[in-house]
Amino acid sequence: AMIKKSKVPIICICNDRQSQKVRSLANHCLDLKYKRPVKTMIARRAIEVARMDGMHVEQNAAEAIAESCGNDIRQVLNSLQMWSSKKDESTNRSANMTYKDVKDRQNSINKDEILRVSMFDACRLIIEGPKGIADADEKTKRDSLFKRSDAFFTDYGLMGLQVQHNYLKVMIPQFQQTKAKGDPADELAILERMVDATNAMSDFAIGENGVRGGDQNWALLPMTAMLCVKAGYHAAGPTGGFLPGYPEFAAWLGKNSSRGKKTRLLHELGHHMNYHVSADTTELRLGYIPALRQEFLKLMNDKDGAKMEELISIMDEYGLDRDDVFEKLDEFNLDKKAEKFSDIDSKTKAAFTREYNKGSHKSQALVEEQGVSKKKKSSGGNGSSETKDPDAIDEDGAGGNEDEEDDELNEEEVAKAFKKMKGKKGGKAKAAGKKKKK
Repeated sequence: AMIKKSKVPIICICNDRQSQKVRSLANHCLDLKYKRPVKTMIARRAIEVARMDGMHVEQNAAEAIAESCGNDIRQVLNSLQMWSSKKDESTNRSANMTYKDVKDRQNSINKDEILRVSMFDACRLIIEGPKGIADADEKTKRDSLFKRSDAFFTDYGLMGLQVQHNYLKVMIPQFQQTKAKGDPADELAILERMVDATNAMSDFAIGENGVRGGDQNWALLPMTAMLCVKAGYHAAGPTGGFLPGYPEFAAWLGKNSSRGKKTRLLHELGHHMNYHVSADTTELRLGYIPALRQEFLKLMNDKDGAKMEELISIMDEYGLDRDDVFEKLDEFNLDKKAEKFSDIDSKTKAAFTREYNKGSHKSQALVEEQGVSKKKKSSGGNGSSETKDPDAIDEDGAGGNEDEEDDELNEEEVAKAFKKMKGKKGGKAKAAGKKKKK
């Protein structure tokens, strides 16, 4: 909506043009696709830059430099700068660059090939195994092994999760082809390789825990890299495999975030209910929450109408508020087809909210949740409000003691507050009754 209305240009950059999130956005944008410049284009510009610096560079030498740097213009300029530092002894000028000289010094100036590989391409390289080297010599096979091991260090923090999420997908086409042939021996061989790959990932998890755990034994990092390579080798097979599609991003990160959210909500419910419930989070999750959720839905969807008074009574007994019931309990439902609080009619919800707001509830008296009332926090002894600087340092400690005294409300004060609230409501009810009699 902002892109449609804004008159200021908005530039959006993405790496995956085929992503579902980008497709809806692309309909409202000028779609400009950029590619790496080809080596001939870079070579012409590199020759011009070198000429201005007093160097003579051959066309094929410039193209070789661009190709060895992966068409990275910045790395090409760095290579030219390194080359120019070598002086010609006869003229005392920068040495010229020929194709033969480039080939002789290529290892010292080119860009490491693995640095040009993205995390997703590195993941594909690992899980597809020793692809295309079945008939190669030992040196080629060893270089392929080291290349896959180096691919792990493209992003060693996430590569293990990437491999764990994608390695079994390489085995799906192989298993389907074997099953179509109807050869039980080949099917068993693939299943055995799957077990070996899974065991390698389990060993990787143990090594990763040693690296990231309390000991932080970083000497185990090369071993974890080889275990990922081993999992890819077993998944792809001795001759290598093929990953259909693009490697997916590790779903564990999103699942772990959802887990953290649900853990936080569970602790909040436990904190609200701990005045009448002596249970740990496991018992609360498995015993109390499903039972309370089922009972609340039963009362809200009663055929004779929602039994709001009984529902509110149970909520007060367990110290739950409206958000706990309508917002948090649904987060712990595992049955997607089960009835939810979000499915309840909006009119019923509005009627419940009006009924709930008429009374005072125990959930409003949670000292650690709400503490002192807003009026007391905003007003001082003389009725004036002062804004306290959060960065100010209280050297004499006077301010901190006042806050501690305000927060430490005992049970008697809470009980008196309830009696006052009930007394006010009782007085209002009596006054209303007198008016009706008149």
